[in-house]
Amino acid sequence: MPWDFVKSLEFSSPLGPLRWLALAAVPLGIVALYFLKLRRRPVQVASTLLWRKSLEDLHVNSLFQRLRRNLLLFLQLLIIALAMLALAGPRMKGTGGQAQRYVLMIDDSASMSATDVAPSRLEKAREEARKIVRNMGGDDLAMVVSFADSARVVSNYTSDKRLLLSRIDAIQPTQSSTSLREALQVASGLANPSKQFGEGVVATAQITPKLFIYTDGGFPDVEGFSLGNLEPEVVVIGPPPPPYARPGEGSSPADARNPSDNVAIVALQGRTSDDKPDVYQLFGRVHNFRAEPVKTEAQLFRHQTDKPGDEGSLVDAVALEIPARTDQSFKFDIPETQLAAFEVRLPIDDALAVDNRAFAVVGNARKAQVLAVSAGDRYLVDAFNTPTAVDQADVLVVTPDEAKGEAIARDIKGGRYDLVIYDGWRPETPPEANALYFGVFPPGAAYDKARDVENPVILDWNISHPLMQYIRDLALVYVAKARIVEPPSGATTLIESNLGPLAFAVPREGFTDTVVTFPLLDGPNPNTTWFRYISFPLFLFNGVEAMGNVRGGEGELTTSPGKPIALRAETAEKTIQVTSADGSKTETVERNPQGTFVYNEAATTGFYQARWGKDGLLPFAVNLFDFRESDLAPRGLVPAGAPEGQVESYKIKIGYSPVAGVQTLPVTKLDWWKYLAAAGLAVLLIEWYIYNKRVYI
Repeated sequence: MPWDFVKSLEFSSPLGPLRWLALAAVPLGIVALYFLKLRRRPVQVASTLLWRKSLEDLHVNSLFQRLRRNLLLFLQLLIIALAMLALAGPRMKGTGGQAQRYVLMIDDSASMSATDVAPSRLEKAREEARKIVRNMGGDDLAMVVSFADSARVVSNYTSDKRLLLSRIDAIQPTQSSTSLREALQVASGLANPSKQFGEGVVATAQITPKLFIYTDGGFPDVEGFSLGNLEPEVVVIGPPPPPYARPGEGSSPADARNPSDNVAIVALQGRTSDDKPDVYQLFGRVHNFRAEPVKTEAQLFRHQTDKPGDEGSLVDAVALEIPARTDQSFKFDIPETQLAAFEVRLPIDDALAVDNRAFAVVGNARKAQVLAVSAGDRYLVDAFNTPTAVDQADVLVVTPDEAKGEAIARDIKGGRYDLVIYDGWRPETPPEANALYFGVFPPGAAYDKARDVENPVILDWNISHPLMQYIRDLALVYVAKARIVEPPSGATTLIESNLGPLAFAVPREGFTDTVVTFPLLDGPNPNTTWFRYISFPLFLFNGVEAMGNVRGGEGELTTSPGKPIALRAETAEKTIQVTSADGSKTETVERNPQGTFVYNEAATTGFYQARWGKDGLLPFAVNLFDFRESDLAPRGLVPAGAPEGQVESYKIKIGYSPVAGVQTLPVTKLDWWKYLAAAGLAVLLIEWYIYNKRVYI
């Protein structure tokens, strides 16, 4: 028997050692009974002299002769042997010849925490994945990938069942949205059977991996993706869809969606009241995914911004009556002028709890920090003295000599400012901030080939760009001198003239450089008439808003679970401290080269707090606000009775073909006990026939 075949065998006997000892005595007992049942009849003879030779031959061959005449004994021993083999439970550990490769992809996004499948969808997905691992053969390999908005390799290829099961058990639910594309890219890259698998196993043959995706289908179709040699099988986790019902006349697209047991806050936003500038208003929207109306309320809680993990105190509530599969809006008036954190809760029992809470920070107004380097340009300085500019920015005006000083140079390099304006003076190195240049170019060889022009005529300007909003009168502006250059790759032209671009914006390592190629002054005299028109202060105001990180105190500092958020702390320090929503963990975040602090650990919804120095505080909110995650109706299962022409619309499109989902995979085992038992029964029938017909050999 080949050694590979021996290794592929395993036994799953239900009997213990003592019972096997008792069973082993059965064939010995059968043989003993055959010897004991023989009885000889005494016969008198005159002499044995002539029989002596025959008796010697008989003594030599008596055992063989006795066994030779007992075919029934052999058959009975064969029956017992087959029965013992059947009780041993032999089965092939492999899949019938060639080893298999499995890629198990488990969705751990927010919707997989739903409890409409007990105990949760994620636990059901893990259990389905465990079935594949438990039934793997000795030469089979499997890898495990978890995915939400990003993918994570939980285990590389291995045949160690215990390791695979422990890695599957370690997958925990997240509160992130779902994206299957990255997970497919990871699986496609790692599933190449010609690669080293990381667990000491190297594939020596080209084997097509089997891809199992355990998900509820809450993600967009992955179109235009090549699966290569992967064979996808989608196991849809969640309640099965109701039987197909033909939509009636006048029904809306919302009526066609399958209902699910969930009511969710899908939006929350704060802004100042139009009538009362000292009053903030929180606007929100709740969607009912159920098939019946829901009566509940939206409760408003106020949290203390200086106490991470604070439970909050109830300050207001509004009643909600939400029809089936529709939404309803709500509003709270908040007489707050200071920094405050508010939470809205839905006191309702449904299948998903994470979207029953939403968070917003209000009163967190922030002015842009602007540095203007100019040699006494009163037109520029006067533009920043307008009431609108004063409300939006703190502007420091310095001369070029002062900008070279140690204090200002340190602040520019350390990211102290959001926007630096260079009026007729070019720095040696670019600032760690967005920059606006008048009449000069940023440092770099890309601008070495500029040419001087005179009297360019403005022909057009890009009104779709944020810097050019509301600007309409540039055709009236006169420019005496300018320097024209071909903008670098990736630049956006803002103002176009008959001689070339007069203004453009170009990205720079996380910042933006905006260049106006003509100076505002030519010595002590104006070089342009732009100061006379409203478009000049509008251009500066747009620049402050677009490049100055202005916040109006309306709760816009928010992100989604699992997404990074850039924090612009008002400090020159190199690090800040960010505390998690429950207050249990504090991370140190370093300033990046762009002057911001990027926090990547906002994994759950709630309020987070960034702190620095003695009094520095910047709270921010993390909310789910993902309609796909809140809509718990599984996608990928074809409802019973669906017309043939609509079956494809229910499938999940992965790559270039739709894939129909299944709710569970059939477990296939190559058990041999049934065949052995059947063979034993056949031998028993033969033994019965021989016994009754008195057949001997």
